Amino acid sequence: SHQDSTFLFTEPRQTCLGLWLALDDATIENGCMWVRPGSHREAVRRAFVRNPLYFEEGDMTQPHMLFESVHDNDDDGDRDMKQNSSFISWEGKLPLNSWPPPCCGLFEAGFVPVECKAGDLLAFPGRLDHLSLANYSSSPRHTFQLHLIEGEQSGVRWSKRNWLQYPNGEYFMHL
Repeated sequence: SHQDSTFLFTEPRQTCLGLWLALDDATIENGCMWVRPGSHREAVRRAFVRNPLYFEEGDMTQPHMLFESVHDNDDDGDRDMKQNSSFISWEGKLPLNSWPPPCCGLFEAGFVPVECKAGDLLAFPGRLDHLSLANYSSSPRHTFQLHLIEGEQSGVRWSKRNWLQYPNGEYFMHL
């Protein structure tokens, strides 16, 4: 599982909004989205960042990107949930006994499947802990995904340490 804000980190607060459009019906059998209700109130647990040893010091033997633990200081979430978000032992992977189906480990970890019909749109904040499993059926499961963040006009900055950067100080497209 993961939080999208891990990869789309903004400062001083997290503003990522994920949009997941089902182009085919999405079921447990063909890999629907699974979410952990209430996890959107937890802090972002880690950030995917550029490795300064590679990018700033020029050490080409180092990996380009790293995962760093994050201590999210936002005041817009539930502080008790933030303090308890360190209990996630499966960060970046599946909870124990999640695969193969019937996915008991996901249910035990508090995840619920979100089955949807073609044309349904799921919208969720970047802090939401979620995942989708492999399609082990003969049915297709295609999606279109888009992520939005607030911009400078809202007092929000794209982190200079994010893995994804435009060259020469350019900015992302404004909508």
